[in-house]
Formats: sequence, C-alpha cells, structure tokens
Amino acid sequence: MSENYDVVIAGAGHNALVLGCYLAKAGQRVCIAERKEKAGGSAATTEDFTGPGFKQDVCSVSHSMLMANPMMRNDELGLASKFGLRYSHPEKMTSIFFDDGTVLEFWSDLERTVESMMKISEKDARNYEAFVNTVDRSLDMVVMGMFSVPPTAGMQTMMMDQSPEGQEMLRLQSISAWDLICEHIEHPKIRIALARYASEAMVNPFDNGTGFGFYLILPYMYRYGSGICIGGSGAFAESLVRCFESYGGTIRLNAPVSQVLLEQGEARGLVLESGETIRASKAVVMGLHVKQIFPNMLPGVELPAGFQNRVNTLKHSDFQAMTVHLALNEPLKFKAAGGESDFFWLEASHTDVDQFRMGLQKLQMGQPVRDFAAWVQQFRADPSRVPEGKGTLHIYAFMPIDLADGGREKWDEIGAEVARGLVDDVRGHCTNLTDDNIVAMHFMTPLDISRYNTSLVNGDILHAGPFSWQLGGNRPVPGWAEYRMPVPKLYMTGASTHPNGGVTGAPGRNSAQIIFEDLGLDFDKVTSN
Repeated sequence: MSENYDVVIAGAGHNALVLGCYLAKAGQRVCIAERKEKAGGSAATTEDFTGPGFKQDVCSVSHSMLMANPMMRNDELGLASKFGLRYSHPEKMTSIFFDDGTVLEFWSDLERTVESMMKISEKDARNYEAFVNTVDRSLDMVVMGMFSVPPTAGMQTMMMDQSPEGQEMLRLQSISAWDLICEHIEHPKIRIALARYASEAMVNPFDNGTGFGFYLILPYMYRYGSGICIGGSGAFAESLVRCFESYGGTIRLNAPVSQVLLEQGEARGLVLESGETIRASKAVVMGLHVKQIFPNMLPGVELPAGFQNRVNTLKHSDFQAMTVHLALNEPLKFKAAGGESDFFWLEASHTDVDQFRMGLQKLQMGQPVRDFAAWVQQFRADPSRVPEGKGTLHIYAFMPIDLADGGREKWDEIGAEVARGLVDDVRGHCTNLTDDNIVAMHFMTPLDISRYNTSLVNGDILHAGPFSWQLGGNRPVPGWAEYRMPVPKLYMTGASTHPNGGVTGAPGRNSAQIIFEDLGLDFDKVTSN
C-alpha cells in the first residue's frame, strides 16, 4: 500500500510544519509523517501533567528568537491574521536573587534594566547599556544571516573579514562568553548574571567558542521582545497545523518513519515502521536529528568521504534540561522586595565566581547539582494558562543526562528525589510554597525528555551544541549546510540545521527557499500574498 505526494516530510516538529505550510501554500501536495499522536515536537503544551485548566509547556517556554523571523514580522503565512496566533511580551522579564539578598532585574526595557543594574554598579550599568547599543547597530546583519541560507564556512569567513565589524564577529566566535563579558563588565555579580544568560545556549560560558551566543541574546530580546505564546507554546504548532491543512496539507499521526525510500539512487518517499510507503515525486525532507538519519535510515547508501564521521563526532551541548511542573492554588509570593513575584522568569544565583564556575564543571562531569534552575511563571504573561486566581510554576534546570554515578538509566531511580529537591530550593525564596498550595506536580528528567522527543538525541534540546565550529556553514556538518543532503531529492530541516535549535522557525523557512529553488517555485510570490 502506498500514497503519492509531491513532497513528504519526516517528523512534524515546528520547522517541518513551517516548511510544509510554505510548500502547501505554493500548491504542492505535501504529507508530513509524525511518530507521535500530536504534531509540534517540543513546541507543546498540555493539561495532562497537572490537571484540567493548568496549561503546562512541555519544553520551550519562550519564542523570543522566532520574533525576528520574516514569517512572523510580515505574517507571510497568515498565522496571526488568519490562524489565531498571538504573543505577549512581558515587561518584567527576569529577576535574579543573589545569595547575599540583593536582586538584579532584567526588564524588556533597556533603561529599566540599567536602573536596576546601577544599584550594584553604576559604571557597569553604563557599560552594559553601551554594549547593547553597539550590538544593536549590527543586529540587522546578524538577523539576516539567521533567516537566510548560510554560505560555506570559508566563504563566510572571507565575507566577514572585509569589514571591522565582521572581523570582530569572527573574534567573538572564537572566545568564550565569559571573556566577552569581562571585556565590558567588572562587578562579579553582573558578570555572573550575564554569563547565566549565556548558558541558556546549553553551553559552559567559560569555554571557548561560546562568545557569539551571548553577544546576540539580550540585544535581540530588547529589539524583538520575549515572545510568550498565548495559550501555551503548543499554540504556535496548532496555528501551523491549521495553516497547513487549510492549504490542503496532510499530516499522518502515529506514523513513525523507519527509512527513506530509495529508487535508482534518489529519495522517492518514506517507509513507515508499519511497512507502508508514502511516495514523493519531487522531494523528501527529514525533520529529524541528523544522527537518526545517517546511516540508519539510508541503508546501503554510499556517502561522501568523511560525511558519516562528521555526523558521528558532532559535539552535543554541555548539559541537558530537566523540568518540574507545579499547579498551584494561588500564585507564589517571593520574599524579595520590589514586586519580584510578578516576574516571568526568576532564579537564584551565585555571587562567587569560583562557585559559579565549579557548578558548571560539575554538570559537565555528570553530577546532578541543583545550582542552575529557573523558575518560570508563564501565566504572568498569559493568564489564560490557569484557572482564575490559580498559578503555575515551571522549573527549568540544567542537568547532565549521563550521570557519573550510574549513567543515564540512573535517572529512573533518582528523578523524583531531584525533582523534590528543586521544589524545596524554591520554598526558601517564597512565603507560600506549602504542601497545601500544590495542586499537582509533574517532572521530566533529561532521560524522560529524550524519550518524549526521540529527535533530541542524548537529551540535547539543540540537537548539537552551538559551538562556533558547529554553526552557520558547518551545520549539520561542513559542506552540507544548504539543507540539501548527499542523496538526490533528499533535504533536511530542523534543529540539526542552520541556524540552531530552539523555536526560531528559521530552518523551516530557510529550507523552503532551497526547495522552492530546486522545484522552480517562486518563494517571493508565496510570501507576498
């Protein structure tokens, strides 16, 4: 038994859905095959975790990097105007509690952030303001690069070497985020707070090759907003599904893919685990992890010299994620003065640089330390997430998937204990996180998250670490960054490709441009109406 389409896509993550929407809007017959019972991948929201009325984000909580995507800024697919997609941008973004009792606030407004920073260091507050303004002047160029097909790494280096601004970016790609921060900031508390932002790229900010990530993240947020999806992170995926199906697209759920159908050396469709074949006359696109595809889904294919070794040796992110979801009878009241309870994102922080550095190193060595946890209150930006008067807390913590004591399977034994410890850590900062305030609790260890979404190989939410040598023209591997794979009519999209993981929609839109070109379709025409 087989079905026939113009294009078939493996996996229904948000990038695959984005690509599918552009192709379907262009009149192509498109089918997406998804192993789970719902489309969206890690852009998901559920009431199953903590009960009816409490909408909990499974993984992603903020779509800030999506906000600059032309798909969103120009509403190219009508997601906002036709398919119900809405976003909130809270003013009160991040509040950091230091262990000496001081607080540092990051607002969506730069000036208010600077005012808070001045309470710690007036000099560093002004230096931070100058840094953000400097980066903002080059932000258009960086954003254009994110939402475009990347040049080869060698060509990119040549292009960047033609201007002082480009030369500076080349330098930043080589140094550590910590070194970059220290070039502008002197006070250890502010340095640590900024390095904590840098670590959100799932890398140790003290390691070389991490500087560019920090360079971008905060100026980007000030320019484009934080992007909290109304109705939950999964509402983004649901709007894409509505768009895709409105243009005639087909989604096959509960349809895991086993391999690519090959005929006469070309990709001609997908073979499902059930044995069913979904045929494609024009293109096959893989929205999975590059390590899932090569070589397992292409048995017998002869790949270019060195290709498979580059896939095998991809370096994963330095640490993984663990989440705890709480449904609350009433919102949490934090002890810190100044209305901190209303902030979207809160976290406790070190004040000592050596302790901060050692905590990150312990994670890299496989020790499940609880030093790096964020306490996220999505309902502060979107009251529709909870019943009236109630609250939620999403604890997002860095953890190693491979434990030094017992390996990754050990998580099935210690997960509940670590989750309770993460909740107890919050109790010390609140006046009302009592047992009777907790309606329900749910947790996911790094191992659980890798089981939930099998494309997160090794629990890596970014597929591969965003180190300088694994970005741009080197992603997924050098020589194959244009979304075309080394089999005719086979393409890739998703977090394994440029620019990176996270909810950006960039791999979906970028791969669409390449496939449109190869199929003789007019991308500009589709995006302008």
